Amino acid sequence: MLKINRRPPSAIFLGELEKARDLLLRWATRPAVERHQRRAPIEHDIFRSGRIVEEVASDFGGRCAFCEREIGTSEGISHFRPLTVAQELHEEDFADHYAWLAFEWLNLYLLCRRCQKTKADYFPVVNGCRARYLATFDEVRADERPYLIDPTIDNPSTHLSYLITGECFSKKGSAKSLATIDILRLNDGYLVSDRRRAIEETLQIWRAALRNRHLLPSDFLRTGSFVGACRDVVLRILSAYGPQRLSVNNWMSLWRHLQMTIEQGGNEELDRMFATMELTENSDRIRLTELERHTSNVDYRGASVVQVQKLGDLWHPKGELNSIHISNFRAIDNVRIPFPKLRSKKAGAPCLLLLGENATGKSTCLSAMALALLGTKQARKLRLPYHELARSLDRRTWNLWGKQGLEVTVQFHDQGEVAAFHYDPVRERLDGSEEQSAMVLGYGPHRYFANARGRRGGSSAERVRSLFDPKTPLPDPSEWLRALSGWQFDQVARTIRTILPTGDDDQLIKDRQAGICVLAQGQLTPVSQLSEGYRSIFAMVTDICRSLLDHWSNLETAQAVVLIDEIETHLHPRWKMRVMSSLRRAFPSVQFIATSHDPLCVRGMDDGEVIVLTRDETGGVHILEDLPDISGMRSEQILTSEYFGLSSTLDPEVHLEIARLANVVEAVSNHDIGAEATALISKVTVGDSAAAQIIHEALKKYLREREQPMNSLSPMARADAVAAVFKGLQVSRGAR
Repeated sequence: MLKINRRPPSAIFLGELEKARDLLLRWATRPAVERHQRRAPIEHDIFRSGRIVEEVASDFGGRCAFCEREIGTSEGISHFRPLTVAQELHEEDFADHYAWLAFEWLNLYLLCRRCQKTKADYFPVVNGCRARYLATFDEVRADERPYLIDPTIDNPSTHLSYLITGECFSKKGSAKSLATIDILRLNDGYLVSDRRRAIEETLQIWRAALRNRHLLPSDFLRTGSFVGACRDVVLRILSAYGPQRLSVNNWMSLWRHLQMTIEQGGNEELDRMFATMELTENSDRIRLTELERHTSNVDYRGASVVQVQKLGDLWHPKGELNSIHISNFRAIDNVRIPFPKLRSKKAGAPCLLLLGENATGKSTCLSAMALALLGTKQARKLRLPYHELARSLDRRTWNLWGKQGLEVTVQFHDQGEVAAFHYDPVRERLDGSEEQSAMVLGYGPHRYFANARGRRGGSSAERVRSLFDPKTPLPDPSEWLRALSGWQFDQVARTIRTILPTGDDDQLIKDRQAGICVLAQGQLTPVSQLSEGYRSIFAMVTDICRSLLDHWSNLETAQAVVLIDEIETHLHPRWKMRVMSSLRRAFPSVQFIATSHDPLCVRGMDDGEVIVLTRDETGGVHILEDLPDISGMRSEQILTSEYFGLSSTLDPEVHLEIARLANVVEAVSNHDIGAEATALISKVTVGDSAAAQIIHEALKKYLREREQPMNSLSPMARADAVAAVFKGLQVSRGAR
């Protein structure tokens, strides 16, 4: 970690955020009772791309301020003081704290997605003494003593150091350094591995330059990932060689000193330098053993200890899903589904929407994912027999007598480990990942809630049971909501407001007689009397909140994977168009994976976030490739594209009348005349130019293939059609 010198913001930065600041200030000055059920009006997409992101990234050299991974602008920017703070000592204003600093230049940091997720809303301060609400940024800095190292104020090299093996350790055992390592998880296995490779490469370049008396590269220790850690290791070796006054933050002085040693050092001095390197490597291995045995007893967390431990180690954040590979599971013989890593220009975790005709395996994918993420300890509680998961070996008969094992493997972005599920029918045993890999919630296609008291079981397995048993109801949300009070009730209310179409003055309230009610447009309505669609969404969102709050203190930073089958169920078209984008806003760190048969639900999805499953001639399930850009399509265009594959959106009765008219025309003449008429119509349709003819033939061939039974469309069919059209245009142009 390096010291960062911030520059003043540009006039463009101040101008672009003027309206956003004014809107935020109007919210911040509302009475507390009104703010409690309303999230701060912050357009988080501002922090994902654009000039503001570029300016901040430039200040930080394109590297994450904490872990030093080189990311450029690809993962957006975040905040040193978070926009919400983990609840402390039942403080009612925790969700508002620091939100007013959302657009403060010096509070904007370049952070990678990993550090954004691990840091979340945890910002411990000494004695829990936070600055007053709506304090200026200068006042906030003067009044608080944060435990996290601030690389724009503190000198990280006085607190942290690094071993050649890649581990980060506290220099003096201070609470600030220990808190930073712990909260940011700077010793995550894969992060340590990447850091070790960077350090080893640095030492190799240095050794080669010493051995061959070569000039060091001009960017040595200046660019790339983990340069602070690499410089620290080099300085420790130089200090072991002899007293030094070099700083890890002064690259030019360090580079010149190293180059001077290479140019002016004698053979004996160089041999001694090599020996010092080897000695440091050996001593670091010994220190690593001590570091692994050492457990800090320093309590930096103060009042936040419960919340930090909740985040703790129940489900170590592994990042978003990278892919899922399914073999011999129900309808699927072998398929791999990729997941996007990041949204290119928008905030929120990347999501996935699965499309496809019935029996193409959409629901199967959700079930398979749930089992892999649950781990075998929880999966066994579902008591799923082999015949409910197995795949028939014969398309013409239902044959489950085979002994093929079922396999599901989920990979995570930026992680070497995987979540795996195996079912061995010979031994009748579940194998794979024993422990749960991520918090996972599953919702079947019906999502009605029962009036019975209680919740749907406390175990993780019960939270996905409706994916396997559609009759499993959601519990009535009213009982749980009535039991909530204070900040917890308000937090759930503001989350529900984000999803449901409520006005600015609408509220979720607890009425003594009617129970939990929605006050909308001056009308008080009990939840039990809401429409089916409203109740369905209300019950599911409340259940998500309930499950997340079991392990997270803040719904805006809670991380999980939520699986929803047939997300459009019971929804009005207006809700269908906004359901995915609303869920993202309500739970920005949750990854939603849903299935649908409705083109309206595609709204809110990015390119690469919609997968179409189809079957080939042999009945095998595969992913349809070469899908068109979905962002600019109308619903009707989506229906007639490869996403749904309809030839037309006209009323089927209209098609029937056209067919009848064709039969009438053919009936008044002989067969030959009918054939000639058909040929003539075909020629007229084709047109006279070479381009029109080739385009028409290409379209007919492409659409004919797409209409084949079992969707036997070649993965290259669309590309071939486009190529044919392009060729036709070239021919037409050459003929002029």
